[in-house]
Amino acid sequence: MSGFAGTFGGTFDAKKGRISVPANFRASLARLGAEEIILRPSRHAPCIDVWPEPAYMAEVERRVEGLSQLSAEYQSIMRKLVARIHTLRPDGEGRIVMPKELAEKAGLDGEIQFTGLGAYFQIWSAARLAEEEARLEAEDEGGDV
Repeated sequence: MSGFAGTFGGTFDAKKGRISVPANFRASLARLGAEEIILRPSRHAPCIDVWPEPAYMAEVERRVEGLSQLSAEYQSIMRKLVARIHTLRPDGEGRIVMPKELAEKAGLDGEIQFTGLGAYFQIWSAARLAEEEARLEAEDEGGDV
């Protein structure tokens, strides 16, 4: 699988609002030719989704293909997928300043975790990710996953 895999720890500097994208994920972004990244609140978990800009915009285009730009469906999709994003360009060391609203929504404070999901990755509060992992583990008991 190309893209983002694994889980890596980091820290969130709440005073400066800064994080540093792990080297493995920076390498994946470079391979994908992504100078900018898209950050958005996850619609499924208390974390932040981070996409390479070209891949995210291709996914948006795929979802609205064939729809009139004047249609309610097109406008709804674009509001959900484009109106609430933050486009950032990491500096040479992979640092970004996290938008305050995203940091607050994800509960970032101190220890954080970066988790790869193939096409994109997520940024979690370490405590919230531990809770989510415990929940998944409880669901999986007796399962094949």
